[in-house]
Amino acid sequence: MKLFVSFLLLFSVAATSVTATAQTAYESVRESTDVLLKRLVEVQPLYEEDPEQFFAAVQDALSPYIDFEGFAKGVMAKHYRSATMAQREAFLARFQDALIRTYATALLEFDNQTVIVVEPTTPPKTEDKATILIKVYSGSGTLYPVHYQLGLHEDGRWLLRNVIINGINIGLQFRSQFNAYMQKYKQDIDLVIQNWEVEVDDPS
Repeated sequence: MKLFVSFLLLFSVAATSVTATAQTAYESVRESTDVLLKRLVEVQPLYEEDPEQFFAAVQDALSPYIDFEGFAKGVMAKHYRSATMAQREAFLARFQDALIRTYATALLEFDNQTVIVVEPTTPPKTEDKATILIKVYSGSGTLYPVHYQLGLHEDGRWLLRNVIINGINIGLQFRSQFNAYMQKYKQDIDLVIQNWEVEVDDPS
């Protein structure tokens, strides 16, 4: 499965329309996942025809619905406080572009997977945060549990904050990567930003 499962979340949440603002997190994810599986058929051919158009189409779909700023801030963690505004904005742009391109390429791996959105049996602890379990079965029947961690935006949209796949916390993994880059580039945030690439361990 490589990276597909971990980035399935991004596109499924992104597919949720703004008109669904009254939905619960579960309803939002369930509906958007259905949309994803249909849109995959339309999106995949673009990669062969025009890769840049393919990446642009994915970015257009994702950008309004992912909390990239919050995600990037969490990745920088303690280094966010010491970074200048220009550095924060530069990392946000670099992080967003790298994540979208990695995700978009991962979309191409989708083939004969079964996706089940599990309805929560207990109410969320807070009204503005939710975790939704997605069960993804490969063509061979292997189960990959994915936990969507969402936050409720002030306009009523559920935005992606983090994803945990098969026990691997992607947000924390990116944070560890940033810390490792800081050591590698001798605490030079500018060099970290310039050399940033998305690295995600394959949990399969």
